[in-house]
Amino acid sequence: MLLNLLRFWAVFVLALHALAYVLPEETFWSVWPYTVFPPWLGVTLVAAAGTTLLPAWNRRWQSLIRRAWEAAPGKRHRRRWFAAAALLAMPLFWALRIRHLRWGDARILVDGLSCLEGPACPGGPVIYNWQAPFTVFLHQRLWALAAKPLFGWGVAEVYAAVSVACGGIFVYLALQLASELGRNTLERALVAGFLLTAGAMQLFFGYIENYTIPAVGVMVFLWLGLRVLRGEAPLWGATLALSLTNAFHPSTVVLWPAALYLAWRAHRRGRGALAVGLDVLLPPLVVAASVLTLMELGNHGLDAFLGDDRPGGGDHIWFVPLFRTTTEWQRYTMFAPAHFLDWANELLLTSVFGAFGLLVAGWRVWRRPLSASPGEPLTFLGLSAGAYLLLTFTWNADYGIRKDWDLFAPSAFVVSLLAALLWIRALREEESLAQATLLIVSVSALHTVAWVLINAFPP
Repeated sequence: MLLNLLRFWAVFVLALHALAYVLPEETFWSVWPYTVFPPWLGVTLVAAAGTTLLPAWNRRWQSLIRRAWEAAPGKRHRRRWFAAAALLAMPLFWALRIRHLRWGDARILVDGLSCLEGPACPGGPVIYNWQAPFTVFLHQRLWALAAKPLFGWGVAEVYAAVSVACGGIFVYLALQLASELGRNTLERALVAGFLLTAGAMQLFFGYIENYTIPAVGVMVFLWLGLRVLRGEAPLWGATLALSLTNAFHPSTVVLWPAALYLAWRAHRRGRGALAVGLDVLLPPLVVAASVLTLMELGNHGLDAFLGDDRPGGGDHIWFVPLFRTTTEWQRYTMFAPAHFLDWANELLLTSVFGAFGLLVAGWRVWRRPLSASPGEPLTFLGLSAGAYLLLTFTWNADYGIRKDWDLFAPSAFVVSLLAALLWIRALREEESLAQATLLIVSVSALHTVAWVLINAFPP
C-alpha cells in the first residue's frame, strides 16, 4: 500500500512538471522552472523518470546500477569516496552557479557590502548587520581584504565561492550521515539520495544570499546530535554547532527544542544536571557574547539591534497576520488560500518527497511500536523538522514565500533526513525499499536539475 501511495504521488509530481508549460506561473511557481526544457525534451524526461514507477523497469534500472556499483573500486575507503565526491561536486556547483540577483536580498547585499564611498552610501559599506551577523561580516571582509585586491572579484563572486565551498562540505556531510544511519548500501543510498537531490541544493550552486552557511550548520548540528544520542560525541559539541549556526542566521534558533531533547537524553543516561546545564548554556552564552562584542566594536551594537536591525524584516513584524494585513510587507493572512498555496509550493520546490514522506511514512511508523533506541533519532529529528516547518508556515516573509524561499530552504534538509529514515522503517522489505529509493531519487533529481538550470541559464 505504501509503495502504491508513493507511486501515486510521483505520478502527480511528474504530471505537474509535464503541465508546467501551460500552468500559470504565479500559482504553480514550484514547477515552473521545468519550462527551462523545451516541451519535447521535458515530456521525454518525465517519461524516462516515469519508468521507475513500473516494477519491471524499476528492477532493470536497479540491475544496471548494481552492476556499476559492484565494478566501482575502493569501496572500503568510504571517507576517501566522500572526499572525492565533495571535491568533484564543487566544480559542478560553480559551473552551474546562479546568474541573476532576482531572489530575496541578493541585489541589496551585493550593493550594500561593496558600497565604499559617495552619496549612495553615506555610512560606508555594510559590514555589521544583526539579521545575519557572522554571515555578513565574513563575506564583506573576505571581499574587501582578499577577493577584491587579489582577484578583482565583486561581492557576488565572493558569495558564489563561499556557496560552492559550503556545497562541498554539505556533500561530505550528507554521505557521512548516510554511512552512519544506513545499515546497508540500499539504506545509505536512500538517505544520501534524499538529501542530495532536494531542491534546496540550489543554495550551493553559487547562491548569493545569507542562508548557505546556516544550511551547512544545520546539517552539522543534526550529525553531531545523532552522534550524541549514540554516545559518540559530547553534548557541548552539538550545542556549540547550533550556537554558531544561530550567529550566522538567527532563524536557526528554532532548533533549540531539539538541542534540549539531547540534553534530556544525556541526563537520563546518567550525566549530572550541572554538567548538562553547562553543556547547554555555555556555548550559546560564549557565542552571543562574541556576536555582541563584534557588533559593539563596529558601532552597531544593541541600539541597532533594538532599532533598524530588529528582527522581523522590513516592517519588524515577525509572523504572518491572522486576520488582516497592515503593511506593504505582509502578502496575505495566515489562513488565506494564497498562503497555503505558497507554503505548498515552498515545500514542493525544496523537497519533492519530504513533506509527503513525513505524512505517509510517518503515519505507518507511528502505528508500529518503537523500542527506545530507534525512537531517539526519530524524536530528535521530529522536533527539528516540526519546529522548522512551523517557522516556514508562520514567519512573515517580506517578499512572500516565493522570493524568500531561501529563508526556509534549510528546513528541507531536516525534513528530507527524517523522511528518509521514516521510509526505511516503513518499508521493511528490501525489494520495496529498493523500488522506492530509485523512484524518489530519479523524480527528485529531475525536479532539482530543472531548478538549477533555469537559475544558471535564466531566460
